Amino acid sequence: MAWRRERGASLWSALACVIMVGFWVFLAFKIWPPYMNNWQIEKALASVAQRPGAEAMGRSELRQAVRRVFSVGYIGHVAVRKDLHFERTAQGARVMVFSYHTRVPLLYNITADIHFVDRRVVTGA
Repeated sequence: MAWRRERGASLWSALACVIMVGFWVFLAFKIWPPYMNNWQIEKALASVAQRPGAEAMGRSELRQAVRRVFSVGYIGHVAVRKDLHFERTAQGARVMVFSYHTRVPLLYNITADIHFVDRRVVTGA
């Protein structure tokens, strides 16, 4: 009688796969909320930039409009005064640039530092 060696995943290799998938799911659950907040910030900037008469607004008026939209959308983990900057394109259009960092604690002393930069041209259309 000839012995045949069995093929396939052993218990240890299956456990290793479960641990790896579990790690990536854990990481996704920890990092997903800052990306959702950034999505809300992008929507808020877009709504202010496309507001009628936005191209005629000054910097302080645009900051105040962004601050109002943030308060309605419960976006409170960023500072509009510090994080919102303005640039000009080559054609002279105003661009709102919202740049900020967020830190996400992962395990013990390990944190993820995520940097977001959102740009929106003020069209007023």
